[in-house]
Amino acid sequence: MLISENNRCFWYVVAILFGIVSVIPLTANADALKVVVQDQDGSAIPSAKVLIGSEEQTTDDNGTAMFSDVAGAQAVQITALGFADRRVNVTAGQEELTVVLAPIQTIESVVVVGTRSIGRRALQAPAPIDVVEREQLSLTGQSETGRILQMLVPSFNFSSSSISDGTDALRPATLRGLGPDQTLVLVNGKRRHKSALLHINTSVGRGTAGTDFNAIPSSAIKRIEVLRDGAAAQYGSDAIAGVINIVLKDDVDTGDANFYWGQTYEGDGDTWIGNANYGMKVGESGFINLTAEWRDRYRTNRAGLTGTRQYDWVEEDQGRPADHMLEIENDDGTVTEKPVWFDSREYTFDRQNFRIGDADSTQKVGFYNFGLPIVGGMELYSFGGYSTRQNNSAGFYRRANQAERTVTDIYPDGFLPEINTGIEDVSLAFGAAWTHEATDLNVDASVNHGLNTFDFFISNSMNASYGAASPTSADAGGFELSQTAFNLDVTYPLEYQSSLINLAGGIEFRREGYGIHAGEPASWINAGLGADGAVAGIQVFPGFSPNRETDESRTNIAGYADFESYMSGLLVGAAVRGEQYSDFGTTVTGKATARYDLTKQVAVRAAGSTGFRAPSLQQLYFNNISTQFKVDADDLDGDGNTEELIPLEVGTFRNDSDAARALGIPELKEEIAFNVSGGVVLKPVEKLWFTVDGFLIQIDDRIVLSGSFSADNVEGLAEAGANSAQVFTNVAQTRTQGVDVAAGYLHAFDNESLLNLKVALTYADTEVIGDVEAPEILVGLEDTLFPSQERSMIEEWQPNTRINFSADYIVGDLTIGGALRYFGEYTVQEGSGDDPARQTYGGKWLTDIQGNYQLNEGLSLTIGANNLLDQVPDENEIGQSRGGTLVDGAGQVIVDSPGVFTYSRRSAPFGFNGGLYYAKLSYSF
Repeated sequence: MLISENNRCFWYVVAILFGIVSVIPLTANADALKVVVQDQDGSAIPSAKVLIGSEEQTTDDNGTAMFSDVAGAQAVQITALGFADRRVNVTAGQEELTVVLAPIQTIESVVVVGTRSIGRRALQAPAPIDVVEREQLSLTGQSETGRILQMLVPSFNFSSSSISDGTDALRPATLRGLGPDQTLVLVNGKRRHKSALLHINTSVGRGTAGTDFNAIPSSAIKRIEVLRDGAAAQYGSDAIAGVINIVLKDDVDTGDANFYWGQTYEGDGDTWIGNANYGMKVGESGFINLTAEWRDRYRTNRAGLTGTRQYDWVEEDQGRPADHMLEIENDDGTVTEKPVWFDSREYTFDRQNFRIGDADSTQKVGFYNFGLPIVGGMELYSFGGYSTRQNNSAGFYRRANQAERTVTDIYPDGFLPEINTGIEDVSLAFGAAWTHEATDLNVDASVNHGLNTFDFFISNSMNASYGAASPTSADAGGFELSQTAFNLDVTYPLEYQSSLINLAGGIEFRREGYGIHAGEPASWINAGLGADGAVAGIQVFPGFSPNRETDESRTNIAGYADFESYMSGLLVGAAVRGEQYSDFGTTVTGKATARYDLTKQVAVRAAGSTGFRAPSLQQLYFNNISTQFKVDADDLDGDGNTEELIPLEVGTFRNDSDAARALGIPELKEEIAFNVSGGVVLKPVEKLWFTVDGFLIQIDDRIVLSGSFSADNVEGLAEAGANSAQVFTNVAQTRTQGVDVAAGYLHAFDNESLLNLKVALTYADTEVIGDVEAPEILVGLEDTLFPSQERSMIEEWQPNTRINFSADYIVGDLTIGGALRYFGEYTVQEGSGDDPARQTYGGKWLTDIQGNYQLNEGLSLTIGANNLLDQVPDENEIGQSRGGTLVDGAGQVIVDSPGVFTYSRRSAPFGFNGGLYYAKLSYSF
């Protein structure tokens, strides 16, 4: 496979890099050095820790630390209570170094994203930016990067679902309630590739492909910057809801190792994590920072009981009144009733036979970040990582009495098919940046490659068309997505007539590739050896057949120009970007920003931009037959229940297929967005800040996955080789509007303790606007082209309101933290049609608490609880399955259950596991 070749290349490059590092001289002559540590007002900072190599000194009352034996150029690491850590370099022979530290809430605002100006802070930006520092990442008690970000940034959602194929392994991540593919993700300011997985089942993000945040371990992250504003004119496609920039650690001569264990209150979901991070000096002032992490999470299960009959009726008298009278239609049209009884196994069957919760998951990951200044203002840099994650989840239980699905010679009691997904992710970037010392002109050239593969292996299942000869497992195939980007960026800061001006421009060439590879024949073939009507293909996820294989690619070239000017409290900016795609053509976007400081305490800011998102390769070329469980509104199985979920085999056809043409679906084009925001920044007193920003985002030609068209209703569909078909199409127009509020306060007490308070609120409401314009052949089928359930997913399946309150108190060696997090109400709709089932789930407050104690100079212990009060979503009342009551002829109740889905399997914004307690042991060195 392609992944193996890329893995070898990746590790070869890393080995070469380490080889280069190993031959660079690391020692020089020793000299004395005086280090002075001050705050931004020039006052001394006593008791600051200054680390050079393995030697650590503490500053005196004058903020001074003396070192007598500093060998050549060195990196200096400074930490102080109430101030952000800082790393600076000293040159060989330097005798004195003055270091200015910024208060925590100020340095947290230093950003790279959203501006080409060096050193811009979030509170100085013309658009809202959240900055999450490494200290905050470790305070949540969460074990996944995506879930950590969700708990710290209320505009970020990371919704859970269950029994949703690959989505069980890779959750959709969204910003401001938009789609997973409408947020751009960067690493160290460079575009990161998407996941190969297309969310195809009925969940948040259906029909989209997002970024796998969990492939980047939090232990490798220095900070995360979240730009809550459109930025396609600066960064290109996808940056509609905003941009998330993940900055990797660059520490030297320091490291840490952590061991984490957590478990839910229910006693399941045990999670074990071991990670280590270490940074070392390269040459006189370079660095390489390495991270390795292993994570193992056991499954959780919140399934209800199965209330349906599992076995065929028994005709032999069981010594009690008949359990049921079976109606048999005679040849003459009359009906005869025949007494039948429950199989004795119904009484002992384990009726919690579904698995609804988090999947089993094991992940191994390694990351590195490297920088090496060489000569004449030139710096070489590189970063990247490799992760592999194995997940195991389950589908719907196949009952023993489902003859078309279960061969009882193999599974006499039925079976629970399992989906095993293997996700591999490779990223590698190389670049060189040159800065002209006299003018600060900066030129940055880089190449950035990413590859994600997603493979399916099905176990504990069968292909019923083989009958008793069926295998019980099969390789079902999978996908792969690659991206390679070449960038040349130039920035030039200058002063002109009292104005500080920053000019920037650049070009980008990017190639993307997407492939689908077939599974083994047993995963997809109809062997014709089973019972009448036996289902073909390995059950739960029929494999990709060879005629579904895909190998597609596209290229695009882009150029941009960016301008910022600051004078007398007024910051203005403008950007324009043009892109040429090989598949759909040209697009041009623009952005204008402004910020004005009314006083030192009050500023106003505003931004307006146009944006776009190119149709993803997955949306253009994904095609497969999948089993989707949908509401049986038409009573297709004839049991009289029109509210239960039944399995349907649905074909998804690529955009250039005969089926799409038969439906009159045009070629996919880019989504077009208009984004406007405005707000105020307040700093009324020292160490207190407050921001309020309103926003509006309108998206035209939004791409959605249609409902399933039947060949009975669409002329020409059968001739195109499809009995039923769903396709991607530009059919929706949406408007998202809301407000973001954020505030922070930092207070240092006389006893040298510190209190850090923060609050953040996001309200984002999305609605579908305008009428559905259907192709001529589909006029009258608009509700299938854009079903009301699809509309509901866009508008209602994520909470409109999120609120975070957090407080951290540091005194001596003890840190105590707590948070209140509110997830607002949301609504889920099951099915479409005239009167679909709908349920609104109420908002919930989650309480988190944790304490950390420094046991000695390097060792610390953290104990905490997430969701302390054990909150879960409201119990599910719609979209149930396998509910019922079984009572035998003697009146004994075998089971009485509303169904297996205690909580909605479609959308659970904070999951449905309930409370979790954890402990973490950390060692810094």
